[in-house]
Amino acid sequence: MRRLVIIILSLFCFSFAKAQIAIDTLSTEALDQLLIEQIERLAEDSDDDADFEDLLDNYIFFSENPVNLNSDEVMQLVELRLLSVFQYEEIQKYRRYYGDFMFLEELEMVEGFDEQTLAIINPVVCIGKDEDKDKLTFNKLARYGKHQIVGRYEQILEQQQGYAPIDDSALLVKPNSRYLGSPQKYQLKYTYNYRNKVRAGFVLEKDAGEMFFTDKVSDTIRALLGDNYQRGFDFAGFHLYAKDLGIVKAAAVGDYQLAYGQGLTLWSGMSFGKAGAGSSVMKQGRGITPKGSASEYSYMRGAAVTLGGGPFSGTVFYSNRKIDANVSVAESLDEAELVSSLQETGYHRTIGEIQDRHAIRQQVVGGHLAYAIAHFEVGYTLHHTWLSVPLQLKPSHYNQFYFQGQQLTDQGLDFKYVKGKFAIFGEAAMSHNPDTTALRQAQGPSFAGLVGMTVKPAGYLNFTLLYRNYGKAYQNLLGNAFGEGSRNQGQRGVYLGVEAAPAPYWNLLAYVDQFQYTWLTSQVNAPSNGHDYYLRVSHSFSRRANAYLQIRSKTKMKNSTDAMVFSHYPILYTKNSVRFNINYQIGRDFQCSNKAEYAHYHNEDGTNEHGYFLCQDIAYKPESKPFSLSFRYALFDAKDYNARIYAYESDVLYSFSVPALYGKGMRIYLLGKWKPFSNLTLYARIGRTIYSDRDEIGSGLTLIEGNHKTDLKVEMIWKL
Repeated sequence: MRRLVIIILSLFCFSFAKAQIAIDTLSTEALDQLLIEQIERLAEDSDDDADFEDLLDNYIFFSENPVNLNSDEVMQLVELRLLSVFQYEEIQKYRRYYGDFMFLEELEMVEGFDEQTLAIINPVVCIGKDEDKDKLTFNKLARYGKHQIVGRYEQILEQQQGYAPIDDSALLVKPNSRYLGSPQKYQLKYTYNYRNKVRAGFVLEKDAGEMFFTDKVSDTIRALLGDNYQRGFDFAGFHLYAKDLGIVKAAAVGDYQLAYGQGLTLWSGMSFGKAGAGSSVMKQGRGITPKGSASEYSYMRGAAVTLGGGPFSGTVFYSNRKIDANVSVAESLDEAELVSSLQETGYHRTIGEIQDRHAIRQQVVGGHLAYAIAHFEVGYTLHHTWLSVPLQLKPSHYNQFYFQGQQLTDQGLDFKYVKGKFAIFGEAAMSHNPDTTALRQAQGPSFAGLVGMTVKPAGYLNFTLLYRNYGKAYQNLLGNAFGEGSRNQGQRGVYLGVEAAPAPYWNLLAYVDQFQYTWLTSQVNAPSNGHDYYLRVSHSFSRRANAYLQIRSKTKMKNSTDAMVFSHYPILYTKNSVRFNINYQIGRDFQCSNKAEYAHYHNEDGTNEHGYFLCQDIAYKPESKPFSLSFRYALFDAKDYNARIYAYESDVLYSFSVPALYGKGMRIYLLGKWKPFSNLTLYARIGRTIYSDRDEIGSGLTLIEGNHKTDLKVEMIWKL
């Protein structure tokens, strides 16, 4: 033991200076850069209206409430892609051999932790004793709990068509031709946290175009809306969460998320797919977590509890909430109400959107059983969903295997084995829809599965191989597994990802994904295939400068738009992109970044589109001042939407901006942060996009007459 202490102290003295410089200098910037790259890739692979607030909240929560390295909560960092599963295993191994960490720099002695990794995780970890078994008292909750209030205002300053004046008679003729509310967006959020063990809070939000207290609606429109007429905050949510209370491992009341296995059976909320993937595609099911964001879809509202003892644990949950849907009202006693589609935008601005608001009730009940020993975990998940009104889609060739009806049962078995330099994981799931017709049952099994393997043959190299096969008849409203697109149905593919450090300060990330759609899609009138190739090479020149080169090529199929043919046949289309990014520091107070990107889109019909993007970012962050400024000047030229370019922008805290830039023009913004008091922080951000190739921006209700669009955000954060 004495010899061990001497060795540790010697290593500490040797590495302390190096680690301290690296961590203090790079930590915040390294974490921010990792988040930017992951969100940009996620935006490219998701719908344009996808809400990343849940993912962003997780990053920010742990940066403000660091994880104790001497607790099991470190696993949360694996799901956020801040640590690999092998690094997590090395941390646990180090604790078993040498005891709890005494100082953060001790991580330098853990195998697999380099300077860059230390810089990334430094803002989200801390050193302390494992307090999971500490007795919880009201005195501790009141004395050591942290309170925070966040208020935000947003608005597009130019008038959009949806807010133009209109009289009631014209609005009744075209009821969805105007927004009924004001163009401002408001959000109010309160959170309480006691050492990451007890969390509570609420969130209120009103989107732009939704009615608020000050909006005036005529009696005619009010009568038309009937029971759907409502003013104030359109969305309200709350949560109460506690963990590690003896046999109660986790419990939640109100709004919460559930995530198990590889996401094939149950994973509410968003997760990283191929974004930031490489060798990190294995998901880490985090079980019950509170939902504190204003995202209005893909979450649970009710109660859940996890009980555990020894290697066994069990979870039961119940959710009961109203969801948006387009309902056809019965015109006679012989007809029943039916749902033609489920709505996930969360917008309630027009008469039609308000009538769809909370139109039906969704109930979900289920559970999860798990058995975990040193290196092996296995779990079984089962849940059943009821809709108060049956879902009946408009008949189409591509959607005949989509979920329809009123009830759906999903169950699955997941496993994970991690030991040394080897990890294998997978999940098999099946669905049962009692309303499925005999024809659909005969045409395909309702099974889905994936299996993967991650190997680290050397400290500088690891790779992942994953195979997935999702049956075309498999149905799940609450799954979110790895795949191409958001629907885990009618798809199979093979993924190979590699991550390597071929030389000091160099890092390589690459993957190849070959996939097939085994049934028709909304864009292809036949089974189709495609591939996704990705390569990213990064280099750290010094503690003040780093750069990366990213190349991506993605090929898929869609229906031909050739007007000379009678039947639209599938054709291949490819989007290639190349991006170069460099970050560097000037002096002590200025941080700069330059980015250049080129995108090329072409298909077999002969279409060729090009896109360009150039930007300069300058951030002024004086260490001795209570304020900071961030500025961007960008030029873009992408005439067609297919050649659009996604560019992450710095934003107020708890918010994000990843605009899809196309057309020709420039984009500028200025973000300011001011901390007048230790517990009060103010943010303000104004941005403008100016086009040189058009006199109108947008279409429909978002149409702006003119060539510029200005967005404004103001936020206040008060910590108590």
